[in-house]
This record gives sequence, C-alpha cells and structure tokens, in this order.
Amino acid sequence: MALRERIRHEGPLSFRDVMQAALYDAECGYYTTLTRFDDFLTSPEVHPAFGWLLGRQALEVWEVLERPRPFCILELGGGSGALAETLLEYLRPRVSELVYVIDEPSPALRQTQQGRLRRPEFRWSSEQSAHLVVANEVADALPVHRMVMREGELHELRVTVDASDALTWVEADSVPEQVETYFQQVGVRPREGAVSEVSTGLPQWTHHLADRLDRGVAIILDYGYTAEQLFSRKQGTLLTYWRHMLGSDPLVRLGEQDISAHVDFSCIAMAAQQAGLRVVGVTSQRTLLRHLGIGALIDSARAPLHRARLSDLVDPHGLGRIGALFLARGLTDYAPVGLCGGRDWPSDDTGPTLDDDSAFGDLWREAFVEQAARVSDGER
Repeated sequence: MALRERIRHEGPLSFRDVMQAALYDAECGYYTTLTRFDDFLTSPEVHPAFGWLLGRQALEVWEVLERPRPFCILELGGGSGALAETLLEYLRPRVSELVYVIDEPSPALRQTQQGRLRRPEFRWSSEQSAHLVVANEVADALPVHRMVMREGELHELRVTVDASDALTWVEADSVPEQVETYFQQVGVRPREGAVSEVSTGLPQWTHHLADRLDRGVAIILDYGYTAEQLFSRKQGTLLTYWRHMLGSDPLVRLGEQDISAHVDFSCIAMAAQQAGLRVVGVTSQRTLLRHLGIGALIDSARAPLHRARLSDLVDPHGLGRIGALFLARGLTDYAPVGLCGGRDWPSDDTGPTLDDDSAFGDLWREAFVEQAARVSDGER
C-alpha cells in the first residue's frame, strides 16, 4: 500500500514508518533498489587508503588474537564493496588465511558487491560470526522517530497528507512508549522547544552486532554524538542526500534520496555492555586515521587529487568528525592502535597494488617504503 493511501486509511504515520518505507521497502525503497552511488560518497569511495589503513587496525587485531586461521572479518552493510576490496588488498599478503563476510540485506547492493568482489575470501551471510566486525555508516540509516519538546512534554511529529496531496508534518499529543523508555534508559531528555530524533531500533541493532562477534573487536564508524550532546541541540540531525546535495526535507523524493540521522553513541555503548561487550573507547575518524599513518600519505602525496582526497578523510568539518567506537569481547586489556596510537608505521610496509590505478599504490609505497629506506640510509 502506498504511503498516501496508508495515511488516508490509518491516519498520520510515525516518521519511523515513513523512513522505513522510503529506505527499505521491498519494491521501491532507496537502499533495496540502489545500484549507483550518485547521491553520496562514504570514506572507502573517497580514497582507497581508508581501507588500507583500517587494514592495519585489522592486522593488529589478528596479531592480538594470536593469528587465528581463518581470520574472519564481518562487515555489516557492505555498501559499494569498496571497503571490503581495499581492506583485503592490505591484509591478503600479511594474513595466512582470510574470510570476509558481508551481511547485506539489500538485494540490489548484494548484487553490486558480488559483481565487484569475486575472490574466494568473500562470502555473504546474515548469521556467521567473526573476529572483527566493522560497521561503516550503517547505524545512521536506521529509521527514527521524530519529536518536539513542549512545556516539558514530548510530542511526536507524525506525517500526514495536506489538501494538495503533499506529505507534511502534524504534531501528536504524545510519543510512543518505546520513545519514553529510550530516554529513561539514556538518562537525558531534549531541551525545551527542541526537535529531536530517536532510533528505538538502535539497541536491537547493537545486540545483533554483539551476537556476531566472537572473541575480538568491533568498530562502529558513524556520524554521531553522546546522548547528552545529541539531545542538547535545538534542532535534530535529520539529513538527506540527493545527487551529492545536502538537504533537510525527508518528505520529498521518497525512495529516491538517502535519509540519515546522527547516532547516539551512549545508547550503543549501553546496549553493548548489556550484551556482554567491553566499551574500549571512542575517537574521531580524524584521530583514528592519523594513528594509523595517514599523515605520511598526505605528506607524500604529489598529485593535488591525492592530497585533497586524503585530506577529506580527516577534515574536522567533514568525514574527519565521524565517530569511531571500539567494542571488544574477551580482550580485557587491549588498547587498539587506532584508538590510542603509539605505533611507528613507516617500516617494511609494501602496501597494495591496484590494477586499475597504480598511482594509488605508488603513493602508498612512496609514503611508507621509500620513506623507511631514506630513514634507514640516514641512520647508516
């Protein structure tokens, strides 16, 4: 049933239901039909070094786990397949036996990934567990309720149809019980007059992630804040992307544009602890990649395009402000290098070679191999 027909039949709908249909409807949802990435780019598409650098973090996890065979990596929501491709380009020469599992609910995206990732290490499964779980910009696409605080009471912003048959907002007298429960659990409430969004499915998503993690590490990368930061804002964080243009009206172009809302890292942390995981820490993507050696890549970049794209990954006003939350199971004292730093990367790192663009591989070698040789020569 189309949304307008459903509204006429049932009355105003929760925005959560509208967002669920817009993104995940089996026939016309944005993600279920997505085959081209014309609206937005995530970090793995900006520059392959993102995957290579995360490969360094993965390599450390493999070493800390005493080099399991096979070493299994699980990516929740594989997107274009760029992260899987580049992360394994780094790991393949270094790890003796690899399995890379993608849990991708979208048939269209799964087909795109399978066309790109043809090596035997890649598998698609919604059940297999792993030593390392990665979720890159996945949780911010979970459907959200939208609400406003008036005179100390929360009122849900629901979606209805106006006289011209356009979708529009209408304010309800209350919010669903699960929204009130959410705020009780995180221990904060929005400020007076504030418009906010809440993903009541975020705890369940976190428990699903925890169920898939063996003894090992999970890394969640996403735009987000702590609950205190998120709900102290006057306006919510609901955003749309259409043909690389940022917007704020999620009621237009349903099924044709991406919709997202910033993640509540406090909620994820609490749900992870309830599921038996240890919250290791959180940092920014900027700090994460700097700890993993992106500075040497930027310094060695001769082509303006390389330097610009690498800098985009750590831009504090853009991708660099993405949060990176580390969770662990069974590794009591482990301090990941991406979170804490302390490792000198320029050594005998040979880096990957890309068949379709050797310049990227050359950049990696200039930054880490030739630099190491120069340092070694200087020491002599």
